[in-house]
Amino acid sequence: MDVEPEPETPPTPEASPEAIRARADALRDARNWPAAEAAYREYLAERPRHWQIHVQLGHTRKEQGDLEGSLPHYQRAAMLAPDDPDPMLQAGHVLRNLGRGGEASVALARALALAPDSPALRHVVALLRHRTQPAPDGPMLPPLPRPTGAPTQLAFDVTDLLDYLRAARTPTGIQRVQMGILGALLASPQRPANVILVGFEGSTWRWWHVDEAAFRRVLALARIGGRDDDPAWRAATAALVAPDARPDAPIVAGCTLASLGNAWGVQEYFRGLRRLRATTPLRYVAFVHDCVPLAMPEHCLDLTVRLYARWFAALSLHADGILANSRATIADHARFAAPLGPVAPARLIRLAAEGGASPVAAAQAAEALRAPRPGEDFVLFVATLESRKNHLMVFQAWLELIRRLGADRVPRLVCVGRPGWRAEAALALLEGSPDLRRKVTVQSGVSDLALAGLYGRCLFTVYNSFHEGWGLPVSESLAAGKLAVVPAHSGLLEAGSPGAVFFAPQDQPDLVVKLEMLLTDPAQRAALESRIDRASARRDWPDAAREVLEALASPHDQPESPSFLPLGRHLPMGWRGDGLPSPSMAWAERVREGLAWWWQEDWGVWMRDGIATLALPSDQPEGTPMRVVLELRGPPGPLNLRLRARGARAEAWRGVALAPGEVLRCVLQAEAGPGGMAVDLDCGDGVPLGDRFKRVVGAGLVGVMLCREDDLAARLSALERAEA
Repeated sequence: MDVEPEPETPPTPEASPEAIRARADALRDARNWPAAEAAYREYLAERPRHWQIHVQLGHTRKEQGDLEGSLPHYQRAAMLAPDDPDPMLQAGHVLRNLGRGGEASVALARALALAPDSPALRHVVALLRHRTQPAPDGPMLPPLPRPTGAPTQLAFDVTDLLDYLRAARTPTGIQRVQMGILGALLASPQRPANVILVGFEGSTWRWWHVDEAAFRRVLALARIGGRDDDPAWRAATAALVAPDARPDAPIVAGCTLASLGNAWGVQEYFRGLRRLRATTPLRYVAFVHDCVPLAMPEHCLDLTVRLYARWFAALSLHADGILANSRATIADHARFAAPLGPVAPARLIRLAAEGGASPVAAAQAAEALRAPRPGEDFVLFVATLESRKNHLMVFQAWLELIRRLGADRVPRLVCVGRPGWRAEAALALLEGSPDLRRKVTVQSGVSDLALAGLYGRCLFTVYNSFHEGWGLPVSESLAAGKLAVVPAHSGLLEAGSPGAVFFAPQDQPDLVVKLEMLLTDPAQRAALESRIDRASARRDWPDAAREVLEALASPHDQPESPSFLPLGRHLPMGWRGDGLPSPSMAWAERVREGLAWWWQEDWGVWMRDGIATLALPSDQPEGTPMRVVLELRGPPGPLNLRLRARGARAEAWRGVALAPGEVLRCVLQAEAGPGGMAVDLDCGDGVPLGDRFKRVVGAGLVGVMLCREDDLAARLSALERAEA
């Protein structure tokens, strides 16, 4: 019997390349990296020239932890698509993570050449600029001479103001000064044609051109509103504070660069200034608003004191001129700067207290606040809530008035200011006293417009402080025709001179007497108000802006006094000090040249991968035999360090092997050059530090000493230090 054959099963159709790719993409989206890798390889077997999929294959290897294995795939994609920046960008990121900074910088530079308008690429390439710049060579030369005569350009640095506006909308004292002066200057029909706004990006050591129209828009919005979440505000600030999307600052030779704020918190600020000066001769002028962290460190955060002291010390080696808001501040600056060397000339810029707001609009804005209530009498206290403003003493005085006069005869105290530091005692008293809670209101986020309405409605103002550079709320109160009760000290004596009521500093009984008189004797209060010199107090911001322009346009052209590193002294490179600025602080900042340095730490400072340079200016004649003693620290892994001295010429490179954590002292000898001595330290690709910043470091520098070769006392001191 014949058996019929079974029908053949038709073959399963092979998946198309498109179907394989779709499956690979789905596995990738599910983060199933091994299966996605297999599927992408299967696809590339059919379509080997699809460069985007080579990039995806590289991603699958990278996500599985195989950074080395991902590189060939990115490099293959770059060969297939030589005009697209993405493969080189991906390769550059991997090379950075592998600690191969030199190769990473080349790859990323190629990517940027293909997409020169990409802000993200511009930023990442700038981060590796220390690996792309050629090694310094030749003799150690003196710095370029500072320009003389009238400036060719005025560049106003607004870095710290932009940093503030990134996080807050309502300005405090220093920001109000910057915004007032610059707003008036930029809006003036008589403004010079050579004015620009610039910012400094510390992570990339780059000065960038701030868009003036965007800046003026933000200033206008900051004055009329207080809400940080306002969409118009967010859009305006986002357009302003984006350095990577902006061109380099067009700073020209002969420029005067002026900082009207406080740059003491800006990362790598003075190193950025020195880099700019290395190619562009310019003057630098800084505005000193007060010396509170030096005069009253107990009322500041420890970090603030340390940052400010280092900034103030570095001013002695970098500033060509100082602007200040009062004669008291000029005296403070001179007192603290005297031990550091020649004191830069200072010019007085009296602050403004401009009204300008529509009284109707200001009153409406004030009425929208939660306090005071419509028609309610109140006294105004405008100040950041921090220990220096001593709200505690004012609250205690208010409590004494309530107990002495009765709550019905004591008006509300409205405190306007952002929370600061060390105000816990004042806030605890307020929280613990039902009488105070009924009579004291604290609020922040008050716009300039609403604040003008509060000045117009209050009975009078009170302002307390342990120390002030000026005291802008005092000027604003008097300009509005309202008495200000203030302590008789520091810059407050000048701010309050048009008619303030002064009390003995930190004398609570005297404060209570003055407050009681103003509250219980309306006729006396009216008589004192009538004596206020409002014309003197009400000084427009255009007046202050005009004084700034005059000071910058006609500098004190004193003979330049070169600054030389003290010879024969050990210079610690760590972030030490007792809160007061010192020459060692200034020089520890000054000698770090170039880009291949991290920030200072307590023990010293790490170098980056690549070549770090120490610039050691001296007044020794060219050709003088010199000696440099370096105290080095090994990174977490072994490091082969190359180093050399440069004086009259570049000496030969020497090799030093640093074991992990090893402390080593190294001596270099050379003849002095026209500008002194330099030391170049080549750390190669460095070693991962393993910190939360994922830093790659070279050697650490603990200290340095420069001396003449024949200075036996200095050499013996260095030897004794090495043996200690």
